[in-house]
Amino acid sequence: MFLMSRSGRRLKKSILTAGQLKKEIMDSHHRSRQYGIDQEKRRPEQKRLTSKELENRRSANKDLLEVGCEYIDEFYDLLSPDLFIIAIVDREGYILYLSGNPAIQAEFAAGNYAPGFRFLEKDVGTTATSLCLEKQIPVQLNDKDHYCVQAHGYTSSAAPIFGQGGRLQGALVVSGKDKLVHNHTLIMVTSAARSIERQIRLIRRNRELSLYSGFLGNVLESAETGLLILDNDMRIWMTNRKARHILKQNRLDGQPVTILKGFSIDPEAVYRQPEEWKEKESYVTHPGGVIHLVYSAQPVISDNGRRLGVVLVFEEFLHIKKITDKLSGNNAFFTFNHLVGRSPAFLKAVSLARRASGSDSTVLLMGETGTGKELFAQAIHNAGPRRKHPFIPVNCGAIPGELMESELFGYVDGAFSGALKGGRPGRFELADRGTLLLDEIGDMPHNMQVKLLRVLQTGEIQRIGSTRITGIDVRIIAATNVNLINAVDQNRFRKDLFYRLNILPITIPPLRERGEDDIRALTEYFLKKYNSPCFPSLETLDILTAYAWPGNVRELENTIQRAIHLCDKDTLEPGHLNLPDTPERTVINQTGTLHDMTRHMITSTLAQTEFNMVKTAGILGISRATLYRKIKAYNIRIRKTG
Repeated sequence: MFLMSRSGRRLKKSILTAGQLKKEIMDSHHRSRQYGIDQEKRRPEQKRLTSKELENRRSANKDLLEVGCEYIDEFYDLLSPDLFIIAIVDREGYILYLSGNPAIQAEFAAGNYAPGFRFLEKDVGTTATSLCLEKQIPVQLNDKDHYCVQAHGYTSSAAPIFGQGGRLQGALVVSGKDKLVHNHTLIMVTSAARSIERQIRLIRRNRELSLYSGFLGNVLESAETGLLILDNDMRIWMTNRKARHILKQNRLDGQPVTILKGFSIDPEAVYRQPEEWKEKESYVTHPGGVIHLVYSAQPVISDNGRRLGVVLVFEEFLHIKKITDKLSGNNAFFTFNHLVGRSPAFLKAVSLARRASGSDSTVLLMGETGTGKELFAQAIHNAGPRRKHPFIPVNCGAIPGELMESELFGYVDGAFSGALKGGRPGRFELADRGTLLLDEIGDMPHNMQVKLLRVLQTGEIQRIGSTRITGIDVRIIAATNVNLINAVDQNRFRKDLFYRLNILPITIPPLRERGEDDIRALTEYFLKKYNSPCFPSLETLDILTAYAWPGNVRELENTIQRAIHLCDKDTLEPGHLNLPDTPERTVINQTGTLHDMTRHMITSTLAQTEFNMVKTAGILGISRATLYRKIKAYNIRIRKTG
């Protein structure tokens, strides 16, 4: 799995195939058992550094930490800080740095994943961190791939970081809940690790070659971010290739920085409080338009304390957003191939959705909870011209009313108490050129409906605390389980907003109206999805098709998933379903021949009474003898009780 360059130097291992990774995980589990690792819980006596030892180790890995933290801090605010943690680990497995929401960090700390702990196979068994360091390869582990049960339910992607001569220097690790797993996360983490390597190499070369004339200029030209070096008079002393490309200007050297309309640099403030000049936003104008930038300013001071100037490091906001979209999973996964069903009402909804995918018009998805509205929204996005751009879902019913405006439109630095330093873009900006799903739109507060209507009419947003109007290009898909017409009549939803959203309405039918064939097809689909070796008995299928499914497709999927865990043979029996004994087991709106309807009525009533013949006959209004004759005539299987 090693490649060789023409010079004979060993190159880094590439990402493994699924089969190769599975074998490495199995081998690692075997080694974990040989080490005697506790499979249930991490040991409290796990190897851990003292505070002093951790400080010394961080000093010994200064380059790795400084460069790695710069990359993390550069993009972390644009990720989903409530969902992920990012760690830097040294070559010996010690966690040197951890970034993330305190609540998420606390979850991982319960499993000893905290600064100072050592995470080698001999300490914790199979984890993404330990396997990455053991084999010096990028790996992604999910749920039960981890050896210790305490790590089940999580996903981790780790990539090695190599130093001079191909020597392992450490690893970059991104972790979160296993429902957030995306194949591209490992690719992005590996790409970030390679970028860190390149940056560390630049630092090392700078130290080694600083005596050579022109070295600084060569480094600047090769940097992958825009660089502006300003002297004490705030004149542009030097730019690099990337800066000239971003700013679309070739002759900047020697000009005052004020030539760049939109950059507002206060050198005294930069020298006095450099930490306040990190990750700031700016809109720079040029003859062709406006460039949205994210930049940081750093003072340059000589060894004797003399002020030499200021360095600006910047990148286009759109470029950063593309990276964070990939890392945070802002992409639609489901396509029309994932929409399973053959009933006329369902096929009609799918047909309308396919037509809508080729348009930029607003789509309104209507249906009960669990019918698959977000699946339809993702399928529409993935089949349309915006599929290569972000898909951003927003649950309007889950966000408190007082936070809704900042979530949708963003805010600037200092806009309100508790706002993140430097501000933050809203969902509309993050979805630019892509699709924004406004789920549960019927629960949006009335005052926000007015502001949303204005955005839909003008295509412009304004961050909280900002005077700047920003144009956005976003395709809107709204979804609701609320009858919006009734909500309009009750003055709970604006009539003008309803008409603005109701351009391409699509009604997704509840599962109870889709018929027996769709329930059977979905059951088969979910069994394959979860790689189940079990098959439902005829009696089980009868119960599944007789149940009314108030929770719709989501309830059916959860039921099948639960049944798979309870099934210890090769047949799913009715007892594995654990469906509630309610009148909802009676078929609603059942259609078909008289033969089909009679058979379903008998089957559902038998299931409701747990195959009590006396009760069943009484509910159906027939004698027990007649019931037995019909059971035989309709070839209905009887489950013995008692």
